[in-house]
Amino acid sequence: MNLVMTASTDNFTYDDLTEVARREQRNKTIADVRKDLYQAMAECQEMLKRESEREFAADPFSTKSKLASNQLLKFQEKAAQVFGFRMGKLLDMALRAAEGNRTETSRLTIEEKEIYDEVYSLLKEKRSLLLENVRTRIVEVEEPSLDTAEVPDMVKEAKREEVEEAAVDVPVYPKHDVDSEAEATPPTVDTEKDHDGAVDKELYTSAPVAAQAAPPTTEFVILRVLEDIPKFVGPDRTYTLRKEDLVCLPSTISKALIARKKAVAVSVVLSPR
Repeated sequence: MNLVMTASTDNFTYDDLTEVARREQRNKTIADVRKDLYQAMAECQEMLKRESEREFAADPFSTKSKLASNQLLKFQEKAAQVFGFRMGKLLDMALRAAEGNRTETSRLTIEEKEIYDEVYSLLKEKRSLLLENVRTRIVEVEEPSLDTAEVPDMVKEAKREEVEEAAVDVPVYPKHDVDSEAEATPPTVDTEKDHDGAVDKELYTSAPVAAQAAPPTTEFVILRVLEDIPKFVGPDRTYTLRKEDLVCLPSTISKALIARKKAVAVSVVLSPR
């Protein structure tokens, strides 16, 4: 059985897999491996599985059967470890590329390159959708596409409409003293009888209670950083995060770090209204 695992042949062996895992664990960048890595891993695993089944069928309690089963389990665990290392680096590469950075994909296998292209396209699309929509809303509020002379009047009109919509309906009464029966019925204004031809506006008032619209809230996430993260540019500033840092970041950045297992959420808070 040991000959199968360590023989120096063209077949992929457990020692080959162990070497890949060691290189991935040592380096931050993805290692250069054979392009048919996953196919070779699958073929080797299938061979070990058949060997384990053969020994188990011969004698399930024999030493050979136990060794064959253990070798298969060790190979599966090491293969999963290699996959995790490489996928984590692949996702990091795709995110950096979606942010406009240059990445080198020549070390990816055929299968990994397909995954990279799909993830990169998705991240780029969602980043554009989320961040550009936020920027568009800000521009529409701060820089309306109107002539300079029209802006003050438009702002006043908009504020007046907001107050009227949010106002509580309060009956209109004259300021001068009236008896209880007159108070129960709001007076009507007869503009024809007014000697000036206009209503005396100082005698009639309304008291709307304006309900101020709540400002938009921005979601933040408190994170505990699990490992050192190279400097990257966020939507508002440049970030440099270190292992065990406790930071409060916008949800768009937080979700990406959590998805890549670079950080874990502690709690979610919203900015005060």
